[in-house]
Amino acid sequence: MKLLTKLVRTERFEMNWQRLLVQGLLILLTGFTFAFASVLKSDAVVMSARFFSWLPVCGMIIMALGVLECLDALFAKELRDFVQRLHVGVLDTVVGALLILGVSETPEKLSLMIAVYLLVRSIVRLVLAYALKLPHAAVTVVCGITCIALGLMVWLGWPTMEGWFLSLSLSIEIAFRGLAMMFFAFWVKEQNDNAEMGLSVDSQIL
Repeated sequence: MKLLTKLVRTERFEMNWQRLLVQGLLILLTGFTFAFASVLKSDAVVMSARFFSWLPVCGMIIMALGVLECLDALFAKELRDFVQRLHVGVLDTVVGALLILGVSETPEKLSLMIAVYLLVRSIVRLVLAYALKLPHAAVTVVCGITCIALGLMVWLGWPTMEGWFLSLSLSIEIAFRGLAMMFFAFWVKEQNDNAEMGLSVDSQIL
C-alpha cells in the first residue's frame, strides 16, 4: 500500500480546486438527472434504439468524460499523473464508444461489459480513496460499495436486464464520480492550505 500511496501522491498542488468542485457538481447533477430519467421515462428512444432507454446517452457522457481525462493526461507534468489519467480515460472512452455502437445489438449483450465496468471503476475509486486518505472517505466508501452492488446485480441480471436498469446503474456511477471529484477538490484545497501554512511558518523562522 505504501507503493500505491507513492504512485498516487501529488507532490504539486497546482490544480484549481474550484474548477474541480464545479466540474464535479455538474457531473453529479448530470448523473442524477439521467438516473431519474431512466426510472420516470424508461421507454425513451435515443438514436432510434428501442429498449435501450437512456443507455446511449450514458455512453456519450462516459466517452466524453474519458476524452477529457485523456486530454488532462496530455497536460500532466508528472509521469504518474499521466499514466493514471490515461488509463482511466482510455477505459471510459472505449466503454462509452462500445455502448454507443452497441445500440445495434440488444441490451442483454451489453450487460456483462457494463457489470465489469461498474466493478472496476468502483474498486479503483475505493483503493484511491484509501491511499490518498481523502476527506469524508466514508461517503466515498458507501458510493463505491453501492456501485459494486449495482455491478453484481447487472451481472446476475437481477432485478432485470432491461435497458432502463442498465442506464440507471451507469447514471448512478456517473453521479458518484462527480461526488468523488468534489471530495477530491476539497482534498486539493486542504493540501494547498497546508502547503501555504508551511511556507508561512518557514518564512517566519527565516
